[in-house]
Amino acid sequence: MTISYTGDICSTRYWSFLRVIFRWRGSIWKSVLTELFIWLTLYYIIMAIYVTLLDEKSKNNFAYLAQYTGITADYIPLTFMLGFFVKIVVERWNNMFANIGFVDSVAHAVCSVVRGNDLKTIKTRRNIMRYLCLIQACFNVLVLRDISVRVRKCFPTMQTLISAGKFLRLLKKHEQNLIEEIGYQYNEQFGIYWLPYNWICQLCYRLRENGNIASDPLLSFVLRELREYRERLQTLINFDLVPIPLAYPQVVFIAVRTYFLICLFSRQKIETTTNNGEMFFPVMTVLQFIFYMGWTKVAEALLNPVTDGLRQTKHGRRRTDKTRKKTDRQNTDEDGQTKHGRRRTVQKHGRRRTEQNTDED
Repeated sequence: MTISYTGDICSTRYWSFLRVIFRWRGSIWKSVLTELFIWLTLYYIIMAIYVTLLDEKSKNNFAYLAQYTGITADYIPLTFMLGFFVKIVVERWNNMFANIGFVDSVAHAVCSVVRGNDLKTIKTRRNIMRYLCLIQACFNVLVLRDISVRVRKCFPTMQTLISAGKFLRLLKKHEQNLIEEIGYQYNEQFGIYWLPYNWICQLCYRLRENGNIASDPLLSFVLRELREYRERLQTLINFDLVPIPLAYPQVVFIAVRTYFLICLFSRQKIETTTNNGEMFFPVMTVLQFIFYMGWTKVAEALLNPVTDGLRQTKHGRRRTDKTRKKTDRQNTDEDGQTKHGRRRTVQKHGRRRTEQNTDED
């Protein structure tokens, strides 16, 4: 879980450090608490068996086992394995985050380029944004549904894209029929993901023919934004289709937990020795458990990033409709300079008068 904590480190005072260390949500303490409790429980169970149930010969055998595991536990290159694995996972997570297909750039391009206040043009602008969100919705629901649990709960099937609320209704019945028909004839993924993209391109060409897009360079600008949006989604699909080889996370996760299973025996307080083993409470082993297991939890969290891009439908309409011509008032002051304000004073025929500015609707 990614929790924002930048507000807690806005200064260099010493309590800023304490705020970050002792946060609970998304922290290392919350991640390792359950497994640390289980490990300590097993540790004290083994200690109780050693102290109360074993005879002298069995205690000597147990001491030999503890000494042997304590020497050979370092044969597992835990630091190297974890460091290299976390590096790969973090780089992969950064690339996935950098390629999330946000609709903002395309929405601003459509808002700036597509002109017209008639009902047909407004519907076309809205449909462009709806198709963009539909591509992203289908991508999240049907490709990464095992990763994006929140999106899967919101839109578990294609039918829910039709029966959703006012601002989340991304798909219409006849559009679903077209997608299913194309997917059946050619390729299911093409019908689900990229057929709405083709619809957007056709709408843009139609707007250019009708004069709502003023020139071919402006049309090329919009299509370039659409292409970048599609390429980012395709990159995410590629990351999902080609994950990190399963054997690698298996080796790392098993190695970490095996190491601490060995520590259940190697870190016990042995009566026959004074150097091996620890105190009644294994302080250093607990610290080692927190650091290594917390490091592992970081890799586990970043290995399955959760993306949620379905909240943009309503905002996409706002960008393309309500904010298309909302510009700040530009007023002229007495020196002839442009400034912001409610009124302006102009000089005409030797008399001064104040005019009220109006917005272009």
